[in-house]
Amino acid sequence: MSFLELAIKNLTRHKIRNCLTLIGIISAVTALYAILSFNKSFMRNLYVELNKTGIHFMVVPAGCPHEVASLVLHGSVIPKFLPETIESAIREKLGEGIEVISPILVYQLPNISKQRIDLIYGIEMENIKNLKPWWTIKGRLPEKNDEILVGYEIAEHDNLKTGQLYSLDNHGSYKVVGIIEKTSSKDDAFVFLPLKEAQRLLNKEKAITAIGIKLKEVSKINDIVDYLSKEIPGIQIVTINQILMSIASLAASARILSLSIVTIAILISTISVLNVFLMTLFERTQEIGMMRAIGASKSHVFRIIIEEAIMLTTIGGLTGILISLVLSSTIERFVKSFMPYVPQGKMIVFDPLLAISCFIFTIFLGILAGFYPAYRAMKVSPIEAIKG
Repeated sequence: MSFLELAIKNLTRHKIRNCLTLIGIISAVTALYAILSFNKSFMRNLYVELNKTGIHFMVVPAGCPHEVASLVLHGSVIPKFLPETIESAIREKLGEGIEVISPILVYQLPNISKQRIDLIYGIEMENIKNLKPWWTIKGRLPEKNDEILVGYEIAEHDNLKTGQLYSLDNHGSYKVVGIIEKTSSKDDAFVFLPLKEAQRLLNKEKAITAIGIKLKEVSKINDIVDYLSKEIPGIQIVTINQILMSIASLAASARILSLSIVTIAILISTISVLNVFLMTLFERTQEIGMMRAIGASKSHVFRIIIEEAIMLTTIGGLTGILISLVLSSTIERFVKSFMPYVPQGKMIVFDPLLAISCFIFTIFLGILAGFYPAYRAMKVSPIEAIKG
C-alpha cells in the first residue's frame, strides 16, 4: 500500500471529525478568495468607471466628498442647490478653456398615483454623451420638453416601451422616447428630463445641484481648480483624482476589516486541523509504534501525517475557491450591503493567479498545522507504543 493510499484510509476513519474540519477550511478559503477577488476588482472597476465619466471635475455645494462621488458616478439626491449665478460665473472665469460645461439637477418628486417617489435627473440632453458615455440607449434622447428618457428599472417595473406615455402624477404625462439599457447603477431608477423642464417641475428656475466640467487642456486642471475655489465662494470643487482617493480610503477601511475577519477564520481553521491531527496521533500511537517495529522509518511516519494534512487542506482549498465562484453573486450582494459605494461590474471573478495563490497558501497552512503532530509521531518509541 502506498503512502497516499494509507493517508486516504486514515482520513476516512473519522469521517464526521474530518468533515467538520473540512467545513471550517472550506468556509475560510471561500471567504479569503471572495474578499481578495472583491478588493482587486473594486479598484480595477473603479478606475474604469472614473475614466468613463467624460469630465475632469465637478462643482457642487460645499459638503461631503463621499456624497459628491456618488453624484458624479451614479447620481444621488443631494438636498442642496448651487447659487443661480455659479454657471455664468464659471463660464466668465474660464472662458475658452472649457470644452464642456453641464449643469445637473437631481431631486425627488412624489408620485401619489403610483404610490412612490420619482427620482428626477435634469440635464441638458446634448451633454449626456459627455457625462454618461457608457450608456446604451434604446430609442433616442429627448428633444422636446414633453419627452423623457427612463432608466432600466423604471421601464421594467412599468412595462414601458418607447412611444408610450409616462405620468408624473399631477405634473403631466411625458412621451418615453428612450430607455437606458441596464447599467446596474442608480441610473436605472431615474427619469431623465431636459434641464429646463426639470427646473419647471421643481418650481425653481435655474436650480442646479452640480456642474460637470471638461477642460480643453487637462494639464491646467490644478491651476483652474485653485483659481475657481478662490474666486467663487460657496462651492466645492472635486476632481476625479480626489473622488478616487476618497472612495479608495473607504474601500481600504472595509478591506482591513474584512481581511481581519478572514484572518481569524483562517487561524481557527489552522488550529482545528492541528487539533484533529493531535487527537489522531494519540489514538494511533500503538499503530505508529507497530509501523516503526516492522520497518517504517521516522521519515515514513512524518510523511504520512503531512500527506494527510495536505490532502485535507487541498480538498478544502479547491472546494472553497469553487464555492466562492458559484456563490459570487450572493457574496457580492452581502459585501455591497456594508459598503457606501461599489463601482459597476462583476466583483468576484475567476483569477488564475489569485486562485493559485490561495491554493498554495492553503497547502502551506496544511503543512504548518500538520508539522507538529508529524514531528510528535516521528518521536514515538516503537517499544513503548506497543507496550502502552
